[in-house]
Amino acid sequence: PVMDIRGRPIAFGGRVLPDHMRPPHKDPNYKPPKYINSSDTNLFHKGRNLYAQQHARQHANDRDIVVVEGYMDVIALHQSGVNTAVAPLGTALTEDQMAHLWRMTPHDVKMPILCFDGDNAGYRAALRAAERALPMLKPNQSLRFCFLPEGEDPDTYVTGRGVKAFEDLLARAVSLSEFLWTHYTAGKNFTSPELRAGLSQTLDDIASRVQDGGVQ
Repeated sequence: PVMDIRGRPIAFGGRVLPDHMRPPHKDPNYKPPKYINSSDTNLFHKGRNLYAQQHARQHANDRDIVVVEGYMDVIALHQSGVNTAVAPLGTALTEDQMAHLWRMTPHDVKMPILCFDGDNAGYRAALRAAERALPMLKPNQSLRFCFLPEGEDPDTYVTGRGVKAFEDLLARAVSLSEFLWTHYTAGKNFTSPELRAGLSQTLDDIASRVQDGGVQ
């Protein structure tokens, strides 16, 4: 069940059965989605809600909200005691969901942590989230980013290494600006004025997307 912020059921999410448990599809190359959600209704819109948001809201006063990629990651983290874990519902994190995360955070400084799987898809998801967040940044309102080792997801990490190791990883989460700086500079050569000017132009373009003058 997917609940609203007050704990009332508004939709369902389910795991698609594996190939040998489903009737054959007409197209032999058909690949079903891994998970499927209820259709959007007047009560439920998957781009505006977060899985386990009702639990995370109750505990957000004591612990940072942590955004992970899927249902099973959330369940594993809640079982281990990380009771502020949430996940988007089968889509990339939307602007509405980011605004929802900030509203759920009861403190003046609102910095939820996005924790992504340690693979290329996880990195690309983090970059999309950072770019989507830029126009919405405000003083004391941003995101932090945490990456798991390659081949790991929160479920395998916390099961294999324990909740203390996962919390240590969260404690090393980097700011949005640090993440973007690293993305655009790591492994690159800036030995000439032209190359440094190119980097400056890229960063100016990024900053121009921030609407708040102070943050920009």
